[in-house]
Amino acid sequence: MTELDFFEKINKYRDWCKNLAEGNGGFNIQRGQAKVMSGYVEDLFALYLAKKINRQDLQFLVDKTTSLRFSKNGKATTFKPDVSIITPDNVLTEYYDLKTNLGWNRDIEKYIKTKSDFISKIRGRKGWIHFSKDNIQEITFSEKLKYKMVVIHGWNINENQLNKNIEVVKEFENVELYILYDHYNKRNNIEDFNRLYDFESLDK
Repeated sequence: MTELDFFEKINKYRDWCKNLAEGNGGFNIQRGQAKVMSGYVEDLFALYLAKKINRQDLQFLVDKTTSLRFSKNGKATTFKPDVSIITPDNVLTEYYDLKTNLGWNRDIEKYIKTKSDFISKIRGRKGWIHFSKDNIQEITFSEKLKYKMVVIHGWNINENQLNKNIEVVKEFENVELYILYDHYNKRNNIEDFNRLYDFESLDK
C-alpha cells in the first residue's frame, strides 16, 4: 500500500461517512452529521504499517486496552493505544495515537507533557493485555517506547499555530509528532511517513 493508496482509501471512506450507509430507499431520509470514521482510519493505518514493516512475527493491535500496575498491590492502570506493535518476545515497542487533525487541541503543550510523563513511568515495566478469561498476554514496555501522535491532515488549525505545536513537541524526548498530509503545501508528507516505523525500535 503506497501513501497515495492510503489517502485515496481515506477520502473514499470519508465520502461514504457523509452519506446514508444504505441509501434513502426512495424515502426522504437525510443525514446531518457524518458518521465517525476514526475506527476505519485505525484499521487502515495498522494495515499500512504491517505491509510496510512486512514481518509476520509481529503483533499489531488496534484499539486494545493495555494494563499495568505501578505497585504490587496497586490498582491497575489502563490505556488504549489506537495501534500498538508487540514483538515475538512480548515487548510493546510502538504506541501510536491517531488524530484526524489538530483542531481539537490548538495548544497541545499540557497534553503532550502528560503523555511524555506517562511514557517515562511505564518504560521497562511489566504489563498485560486481556483478550479473554483464558487468554491474558504478559508484556514488557520497551525501554525505548515513545508516544507517537499521528495526525492524518495538518488542517483545521492555522499554519502559525501548527508550526508552534510542531516545535513544542520537539522539546519532549518521549513524544514524536507525525503529520501525514501537509495541507498548506498540498502534498503527502513522505518524510513523516518514512519516520513512522523505526526498525531499530522493534528490537527493543
